[in-house]
Amino acid sequence: MMKKRTPVILKPFKPTRYKYEKLRVCRNCGNYTILWDESCPQCGKSLLLGIENMALMKVKLQMQTERLIAVLITLAAVLFSSTFQHIAWSLGLGAGGIILLSLVQRSMLEAQVPYQIQKILETSTRRLMEGLKLNIEAAYDMRSSDEPLAYEMMREIATVVYSDRLRLQQLKLLCSFQLRKDMDLQLEELLISDFEEEMVDYIGEIARIKPELIRERIILYVTQHEPEILILSRGQEILTAVAGAALRKARYVTLYPEFMERYARHLPKERFLRLYHLIMEQEELRSTSLAKEVADIHRNRYTQNADISISADGEASS
Repeated sequence: MMKKRTPVILKPFKPTRYKYEKLRVCRNCGNYTILWDESCPQCGKSLLLGIENMALMKVKLQMQTERLIAVLITLAAVLFSSTFQHIAWSLGLGAGGIILLSLVQRSMLEAQVPYQIQKILETSTRRLMEGLKLNIEAAYDMRSSDEPLAYEMMREIATVVYSDRLRLQQLKLLCSFQLRKDMDLQLEELLISDFEEEMVDYIGEIARIKPELIRERIILYVTQHEPEILILSRGQEILTAVAGAALRKARYVTLYPEFMERYARHLPKERFLRLYHLIMEQEELRSTSLAKEVADIHRNRYTQNADISISADGEASS
């Protein structure tokens, strides 16, 4: 029996080059968050600052301190100079050193920011974990009032938190939504190691509406859990859909011929003929049991729809 799904609108996911880029820290209490709140979840103050901006501020402050030290050294040299010539030399060398230091700092500024970010994260592990825990709790609480928003919150948190429990919560929400091809959906990012019905249900939906997301890791998952999947009411349907989606790349047929053979008979006509022609193009597949199975199906169902066939021993003929 198909589950009733709710029509929803999901905001597109905005990926970043580095996962930490979405982290923000409160300048008042030091709490971290990865959500898009205007105010800090911990203290309520609107003093959130992106971690990159915080790192940039710290680097600039450090460089400013270095320049100040250089100025003080120059002034000390001037004060302790006994002649006008020594004063001139001290001022000249000091000014030149300060200018050179400023130029070096400017060239190193961009490169120093990632190191500063790493240092911030290493020294703030406890605060970071506490902040992310608050984010997770907020997302879980949101499930009862706004499921799409709860999913979007979990999707953001999952960029830095690696947890099967969090992924499973996302899958449960996704399985309650009416999914569409135009949605910004993830699959490999949600993959969990153990067998879960929600995972399989979601894979089946993705195979139907966005087959381009069915990649090797997904095929490997369904083949590893094939016996458990077949027990489900839609198990065979889901496995057939995955097999059909896998036909987008000939490589998957070559890697998983036994899997394709088991579900070739259940493929829709268009998908089956795609498999048929893929076998014709891949010489290493023509003598396999998959080729024999496909030849038998083609001979019984689709002979009139193709101008070439595969003989019983797997050889191609016109």
